[in-house]
Amino acid sequence: MEKITLEMAEKMLEAAERWASLAGYPSSIAVVDEAGAVIAVHRMDGAGPMTTDISINKAFSSVYSGAPTLMLARLLDPRMTGKTIGSGGLGLLTQARLRLMFIPGGNPIRDGEMKVIGGIGCSGIPDGVGEVSDTTAVQAGYAAIYEEHD
Repeated sequence: MEKITLEMAEKMLEAAERWASLAGYPSSIAVVDEAGAVIAVHRMDGAGPMTTDISINKAFSSVYSGAPTLMLARLLDPRMTGKTIGSGGLGLLTQARLRLMFIPGGNPIRDGEMKVIGGIGCSGIPDGVGEVSDTTAVQAGYAAIYEEHD
């Protein structure tokens, strides 16, 4: 896998949307390429108006940083883990024209050599509503590109 195709992006959107539907929260899901440019985005019926931009920025942030936005959140706010992980988070706040999101729900997509080739982001599922979250929705989307269908 060298790059994210539209077909792959659509497969990821569909899988992430299934998880958001399971949680009962209409959400927006975005897939971006290795430069953070949008390949596909879907705003579910009833999703909040800000969720689209937030999902795009979560996907962008995961590409820009090469890390899940959950890890960025932990860099910025030590309460996310109960201990200080690092002090680099505050310095990132002004980077990338203020597009970086320090909110869980974005994951980088890597190829077999671990090179970042894109990102996926989800927004709309509040934290603490059970086992489904923005993070689990994007993980389901990411996993969908590896599923084989007959």
